[in-house]
Amino acid sequence: MTSLPRLPLSPEPGEPTAPGSRITVEGGDILMRRGLNDHARSAQVNVIEAAKALEDYRLGHGAALERAEALADRAVTAFQERTGEYDVAAWQAAVVYMVELWATRFSADRPATFDPAPPPPSMFTPVHPMRLDKISREAHDHVLSAGRWLERGGARGTDTRDTGRAQHSMHEAARLLHGELDGLSMPLWVLIGRFCAEIHAENIRFLKTFAPRVSV
Repeated sequence: MTSLPRLPLSPEPGEPTAPGSRITVEGGDILMRRGLNDHARSAQVNVIEAAKALEDYRLGHGAALERAEALADRAVTAFQERTGEYDVAAWQAAVVYMVELWATRFSADRPATFDPAPPPPSMFTPVHPMRLDKISREAHDHVLSAGRWLERGGARGTDTRDTGRAQHSMHEAARLLHGELDGLSMPLWVLIGRFCAEIHAENIRFLKTFAPRVSV
């Protein structure tokens, strides 16, 4: 009688999310777990600086594109080293998305259609195939929804219903992205989804404060 192969057991709380990963499984609410910025602070800094450089490029400083790409590459490397999960394609897609999200706060007062589009093979070109909003438009919509729920919950005094909806949207975004890019573990995709949703929430707060006439 041929025995069926044993399926790998899901990691328990406190165990690595995947072989070699530095991310451990945490139970409870997503917002109560260690954030991606706690695991890789230097990567977060590189994302922010890359967003600033991308904005400089869009304002007409052509040489800034190379700097934006170099900083994004540094963020990818930092995320890989600090998380122990090394899928390059997945990290590049995630980092470009993070940078683009952060950069939106700089361009809220002008029509984005007039911004110069980086030419191929730049990772920031709009036609690049490895963009999270193209890989899963539904996941992208969930991230934006999560950001809106987070901002709304904070504005209403951390309404638990709003934060609960935000966490559900983060999880759904992670589930969809893990289905397309399973080189990173599902728990890590959850952290990425949270990280991006928090960027969007901060963007909304920023725009409400400094550009109240801009629609978010």
